[in-house]
Amino acid sequence: MDSTIRVPEGLEGVVVAETGISEIDAGMGRLSYRGMPIEEVAERFRRWEDLVPWLVHGVDLDAEISNPTPSTSAVSAGLPIVQVIQCVLSGNAVWPFPDRETEIAWLTGIPAVVVGELPQRHTSAAAAYLTGLRHGRPPSLIEEKTLNAYWIIAAEHSLNASTYAVRVAASTGTSLPLALTAGLATLAGPLHGGAPEGVLALLQEAAGVEDLDAWLTEKVERGERLMGFGHRVYRTGDPRAAALRDMFRHLADQSDAVRHAAAVEEACLQVLKRLKPQRPLATNVEFYAAAVLQGLKIPPEWCPATFALARLAGYTAHYYEQRARGRLIRPLALYRPQ
Repeated sequence: MDSTIRVPEGLEGVVVAETGISEIDAGMGRLSYRGMPIEEVAERFRRWEDLVPWLVHGVDLDAEISNPTPSTSAVSAGLPIVQVIQCVLSGNAVWPFPDRETEIAWLTGIPAVVVGELPQRHTSAAAAYLTGLRHGRPPSLIEEKTLNAYWIIAAEHSLNASTYAVRVAASTGTSLPLALTAGLATLAGPLHGGAPEGVLALLQEAAGVEDLDAWLTEKVERGERLMGFGHRVYRTGDPRAAALRDMFRHLADQSDAVRHAAAVEEACLQVLKRLKPQRPLATNVEFYAAAVLQGLKIPPEWCPATFALARLAGYTAHYYEQRARGRLIRPLALYRPQ
């Protein structure tokens, strides 16, 4: 192979798949799920588990979306990693679901099972998850709506690192639980799933600061990045941030932590506008996500898992799309003597 070939770092700019699941228009700051702008998706779907069948299988929106009560057998396995262990021990690399209803029940039941709750027909996955985290205390209606909104806008984001890992696993013909675990393992890396932690650290630091403008100005002038502003992909603003902003503001009526985050956001935007006028840096989804998770009183150690649960929907959609391709992903490597 020609040793002068340039290898794109991290496959940046390389198209590796065709998809009908989601589209990112970085230049215009747009994100769509199956052709529907994320803002409309956030309005159309009130619960994450109602989004899942449509995102995964393209269920007709005009048809009734079934929401079966997950049976104990469907969800008792809990986290995908448990099924991975079962697969490995049994030597069974393929774990088929008998039908889509059982598969959706298993998938949408995971958030409740993770926190020790058993999903019920009339309780949303978000409500069950928050109830379990709070040792039996159910959330308020606005808290339930907020987590559902967060999970819906975080459910899918094209070929990020963990989604691509799922597609690579799917291309081998492995089972859905095993492929999901490949995605979760990738998401666990701090360069991928850890972004809200940086925002939480910023908010915590700012809690004891009297003059936010002076403090933030000093940070920017030292070359520090203000986490939660700007985005690697979007250049005109993160559309997911716009979709989550309203819930962020509604939650502020109930949460001192969210009101504090709103004050920090305003101060950051003013400082960035003054010091970096040549590069507009808008609030991104990670800022609102971190503030929302803090406002929902989700422990910091549970924030990555909370995000991962949302993304199970997108992972599953990509799993089936890749399986339909029927082609093993096997790129080339360029050998260079060290």
